[in-house]
Amino acid sequence: MDNEQTGTATGARVWRDLIGVPGEVVTPGTALDRLLAWCAEQEASDLHGQAGKPLTIRVHGRLLRVPADVCVAPRDEHVFQFFRECFSPSVCARIEQQHELDLSFYHRDLRYRANFSKQLGRQSFSFRVVPQQRMTLRDLQLPESLLGILDELRGLVLVTGPTGQGKSTTVRALLQEINETRAVRVVTIEDPVEYVFRDERSQFEQREVDIDTASFADGIRNAMRQDPNVIFVGEIRDRESIFAAMQAAETGHLVLTTLHADSVAQAIGRIREYYPSTEQANISSLLARNTRAILTQRLLPNVQGTRTPCLEILRRNRGVEDAIRSNNLELLTGIVETAVNEGMHTFDQYLTELLASGVISRETAMHHAINRHRLEMALRGVITIEPILRPDKDR
Repeated sequence: MDNEQTGTATGARVWRDLIGVPGEVVTPGTALDRLLAWCAEQEASDLHGQAGKPLTIRVHGRLLRVPADVCVAPRDEHVFQFFRECFSPSVCARIEQQHELDLSFYHRDLRYRANFSKQLGRQSFSFRVVPQQRMTLRDLQLPESLLGILDELRGLVLVTGPTGQGKSTTVRALLQEINETRAVRVVTIEDPVEYVFRDERSQFEQREVDIDTASFADGIRNAMRQDPNVIFVGEIRDRESIFAAMQAAETGHLVLTTLHADSVAQAIGRIREYYPSTEQANISSLLARNTRAILTQRLLPNVQGTRTPCLEILRRNRGVEDAIRSNNLELLTGIVETAVNEGMHTFDQYLTELLASGVISRETAMHHAINRHRLEMALRGVITIEPILRPDKDR
């Protein structure tokens, strides 16, 4: 590294020490600092860069190109220069040498989750804002019925949905509710650590994969020796982490985690698929005993030009437990649909509620409905759908 690069790296370290924040921090006055400041002005949630192509941002779900007068399409050496001006030499070396890398960093008062990757042999990156201000269920337009999931601090809670649909943010609101109302110990295992909790009634220990623990599975197993009441696993993505999470739930802990799945039935099916057929019956039995709730979430465009979450909620009862144990997952939707009085509802039931409340348009409802024919009949008055939630006047 030449003298100029050494100087900028030293400046970044001094700035990190000055503001007293752990981890990587974007140095003021650098090209990346100016670019991220512009992104914040646009209310962008994501910034994507590929060497040789114009940068893009995502604003309320829409992908937009960054104008050339803000930042021209960077070449590979320019992308690396962005990073060398701001990040520590060890991180820059990992970005250049590894095929993929996840980490987090601060820019001014914002924290970002970052993924660095290669495409066609050239450097790419994706940055996502992780808001650090206190967020409640109401702030996120989430139903207060979710609080019932936290009534008993034990069992497995899965928050599922496609990428970029707010799963981690929903878990964060649930953990913040615990933080403000329960004197418990919470251990998180994340890759990377996103939202940094400040202890209120609860005590938090936040661990990052590859820095504080070798893997999600190792983190979960060791967390059980650290006297936790609640364990949050950033994502379950392999057999070992799934089994460790279920063991933690089985031994009396509340385990919250995220999973990529489009419905509650698909979430159970996806977990089973991680195991050979000879082990699937045992996994189904463990899931039946320990799954406390499954939330499936998508963010829908609303009439105000932003996005509103739409949820499907399953909570364990005898019917749910029997369906999961016997692998009759096709029964789950019917069970959820008829158990509104138990705090459950399907995606389409909640979608209809958002439409009736004027939160989303008819076009949005029809586009995103799972059963469009049934929704169309409801809108024409052919069938009646009873309200499932008390309308939130601030929604």
